[in-house]
Amino acid sequence: MNQAPFNKNRQDKFILVLNLPEGIKQIVDNVTRNTNRIDANALEVSITGTVTPTISIPEKTLPYGAQSIKVSSHAREPYSSLDINFKIDNEYNNYWAIYKWLDIINDVKSGAFNDDEIIKYPGADTQQLPIYSSDLTVYGLDEYENRKIQWDYIGAFPTKLAEIQWDYTENAEITSSATFEFTKVISKLI
Repeated sequence: MNQAPFNKNRQDKFILVLNLPEGIKQIVDNVTRNTNRIDANALEVSITGTVTPTISIPEKTLPYGAQSIKVSSHAREPYSSLDINFKIDNEYNNYWAIYKWLDIINDVKSGAFNDDEIIKYPGADTQQLPIYSSDLTVYGLDEYENRKIQWDYIGAFPTKLAEIQWDYTENAEITSSATFEFTKVISKLI
């Protein structure tokens, strides 16, 4: 037993699984350390915090006789961004995977999408969403590190990778954060 059920002695109680988009998987390399590649082991990230999105299905007010009644709109509002905080591994591989993903969406040198032509298009539709988006999964862990709940973020892609706060006077691991946008979220108990 790592800890008592009500004793939170660990900060990383979530695991994020990055399922890279098909096009970006083409630059995965788990053999050599290369600036133009992503380490395949960087796909599972220990995160220290996240906020699950608000699920909102607003009401509509309809006139009914001399009064008004409220009914469901039956439509979900767009989700807010997925913000995650994570510990950077000692090889910086998890940070680098998100960095390269953002670099493909907007190349740091040219400002264009897929400027290095890393992503090879399967068809004529070159701006389709699945080219640079994928599904992410966040698992909530219990006190024994068992996965207990799962959130699948469908059609996700990064929009921001935060700064790294370097402070070697602190006895803490280096952390960063990232923001992802997504189309929908599906959750289930495990």
